[in-house]
Parts: sequence; structure tokens; C-alpha cells
Amino acid sequence: MKNNLVKYILVVSLLMNFSLLGAAGYTHYQQSRGRAAAPFGYGGLPGRTAPNSHGIRGNWLFEELSLKPEQIKLFQQKALSFHGALDKKRQEVGRLRRALFGLMRADNLDHKPIEATIAQITNRQQDMQKMIVAHMLEFKSLLDKDQQKKFLDLIEDAMAKRKEAAYPECL
Repeated sequence: MKNNLVKYILVVSLLMNFSLLGAAGYTHYQQSRGRAAAPFGYGGLPGRTAPNSHGIRGNWLFEELSLKPEQIKLFQQKALSFHGALDKKRQEVGRLRRALFGLMRADNLDHKPIEATIAQITNRQQDMQKMIVAHMLEFKSLLDKDQQKKFLDLIEDAMAKRKEAAYPECL
């Protein structure tokens, strides 16, 4: 009996975590809609979406790295295919989450399909993370040493700000 209760609590906890991740992802997606495609979803920041001399909107990353026009063109081409593939993965995760909630709505819960769906969601998210890292490494390899350092600093700072926003300090 205790074993089943622990499993149930674990499943509920995982579902809550996935729900929060889903809500955060959806919020990010809604906030980033309408911005020009740029690597890694950093399509622009508030106040930094005006076109520059290259006529590109939402290119704060390109500006911060002082990219050459030929680098910008190459990166934008790579970003388009990357974001298309990443969006397909996100849609698959969304489909699996909806399926998970369908399983949870059943009167007689069967934990094996629930656990299998959670495992599928986890695998898709891991695939997405690997894609993002591979894309970042490809982007980095096309930069000179100074641009690489600045690029990694910018990404690290952006991730730290996201973490702070996701987990604010409690008073």
C-alpha cells in the first residue's frame, strides 16, 4: 500500500513539474512570437528590435557579437532550419502532455502508460537539449576567439537571468 502511495505522489509531483515547465515554455513562446528568427530563441529583447544597418529585426545577439554581414546571413540560414526542427519537437512534447492528461483523467488509472508517457516526454526534452547544445556549438565554431568568448558570456548571462526569474528569492 505504501509503495503505491509513494508512486502516486511521485507521478503527481512529476506532472506538476511538467505542467510548470509547460507553462513557462508557453509563456516564453508567446513572448517571443513575432520576433525575427535568430539563433537559440534570442530573437530580441525589449527595446532592441529596431532594424539596424543590415535591415534585420531582433538581432541583438548579432549586434553584441559584432558579426560581419556574411556571418549574419549564414547564421540566419542555420537558425531557420534549427528553429523548424525544434518547433516540431516542442509540438511532439505538447502532444505527449495532452496524452498524459488524457491518461490521468481515466477513472481507473493505469500507471504503466502514465510512466511510459512521462519517459517519452523526458526523452523528447533531452533530444531538444542536445539539439540546442549542438546548434550552439556549431554557431560557436563559426566565430573568432573574441566573438566566442562574448557569445558564451551572453548565453551564460541570459541563462542566469532566466534562472533568477524562474526561482525568485523568498523573503
